[in-house]
Amino acid sequence: MTTPADRLPRDLIDRLLRDSLRHPAHLRSFLRQAVPQLAEGFDCDRAQLLERSFQTEDWREREADLPFEIPYQSGGEEVRALVCVLIEHQSDTDPMLPLRLLTFATLYWDRQWRAWQNLPAPRRPLRLSPVLPIVFYTGPIPWGSNRRLTDLLGEPLAFHAFAPQWEPLFWNLADRDAETLLSTGEEWLQLLGLLRSVRDDNHHVETVLSEGVRRLQELAARDKARYDELLRMMLTVVMHYRPRAEHAKLFQIAVDGQATLARQEEVRTMEQTIAEYLVEKGWNQGQFEATRKFLRMVLENKFGALSDSLVARINAVSALDQMEQLVQQALDLKKLEDLSL
Repeated sequence: MTTPADRLPRDLIDRLLRDSLRHPAHLRSFLRQAVPQLAEGFDCDRAQLLERSFQTEDWREREADLPFEIPYQSGGEEVRALVCVLIEHQSDTDPMLPLRLLTFATLYWDRQWRAWQNLPAPRRPLRLSPVLPIVFYTGPIPWGSNRRLTDLLGEPLAFHAFAPQWEPLFWNLADRDAETLLSTGEEWLQLLGLLRSVRDDNHHVETVLSEGVRRLQELAARDKARYDELLRMMLTVVMHYRPRAEHAKLFQIAVDGQATLARQEEVRTMEQTIAEYLVEKGWNQGQFEATRKFLRMVLENKFGALSDSLVARINAVSALDQMEQLVQQALDLKKLEDLSL
């Protein structure tokens, strides 16, 4: 088996969404979905993305996904809030997320405390910036793991009352449907609508892609760079998840949705550049099939002949990152029924 660095990154979609949220308009769209009661108070045009690593005393780095400092208007006063967005795409959800996010918040507050201590006297009373922790979960099923810090604590239960009451906000894409996301009219949500439907039957994927491209056309005239970015991301999603036999038709849908011949030619060029990018990152059908074959070999060597239903479920997997995740799980598996498939 190749090393993790040699394979297509498991967080390809995570990184794609991370890149998209760096744009203030997309960040604003996300906050309107995640915290509608707070969203209008944030000045996303002035959001500052902090460096993605916080260092502990022993120099171990803990990596946050997207820690933004964003000005927030509250009662006529402006404060800076930390909005920490952790993007999770894998169906094998991380039970440590509540603790990870609390660690990020604590290290952020510790920085502020140290900066306050270095101020000359007399100092104003220390007031830590508020923190909004959000788990942006785009997996195909609802989040099924720990949500609160207390979910990680052992017995006795009587001690749980003294633990921090820390519960990040979980925004689950699986709780939305593609048509609702498309109908909002917000450009970034066209990408989410496609991501929400990309595992569905090919007719539904084609319909959602066609509608998403149609709704993006006004943006093409107003902000061509952002339009190109969103369209490229949408096409990357379909190339990543859909079988190669469907790619030509899906790209033709995107071509047909363009208003001018020049833009149609640009989409045709996108197809080649996206394919080259994915191959460069380790994606190709041969590698996918080899990984599927290796998974079956591992399972058969450990558990004997596989049932027809299990083989069908393995064959239904269409994403390389999920297939590789199953291989890693299979190597340590004690019981076949524990396979997360």
